[in-house]
Amino acid sequence: MLRVAAIVAAFFVCLAPAWAAPPKWNVDPSKSSLTFEVVVNGQKVVGRFKAFGALIAFDPADLANSSAKITIDMTEAKSGDATRDAMLLKPDWFNVLDFPQAVFQTTSFVAKGGNAYEAKAKLTLKGTVRDVTLPFTLAINGNTAVVKGATVLKRLEFGVGQSKDFAGDAPVALSVKVMVSVTATRAK
Repeated sequence: MLRVAAIVAAFFVCLAPAWAAPPKWNVDPSKSSLTFEVVVNGQKVVGRFKAFGALIAFDPADLANSSAKITIDMTEAKSGDATRDAMLLKPDWFNVLDFPQAVFQTTSFVAKGGNAYEAKAKLTLKGTVRDVTLPFTLAINGNTAVVKGATVLKRLEFGVGQSKDFAGDAPVALSVKVMVSVTATRAK
């Protein structure tokens, strides 16, 4: 009986690396950004979310168990114009009093070949949850990973800019491009 127990224990020890969770990654805020582009009155406006946090567990060889949760501080949206920034905080736009954070939570990752991937996720913004896909590239060099990606969101699908003055594609475009650039180090 002891011999059987020893064999079973050895079997599980050999399988342990296969059950190991993907490594965790710590984002370097000084080398990372979350930005957006939108056309306002015919001009491209580039803004950024100054504060966001990330819980990332990722292994290109174990996509099924990889995950990422990005929490964005919507009160820190900056567009380069103080009047516009103040407007973004209001109920018709981000409504930060009721919804101070947005959350991007992955549901799966898909390898697209080479260093290209897609993150399938649920984006919760202003109390609305939608499926989104974020195509991205990944470069891992030692314990450092660099991710660059972009996707386009339809602002009205999240109730952003919902007054009748902004119901169309002008003065603020309906499509908003969101760009991600993240540098992270493998957690020890």
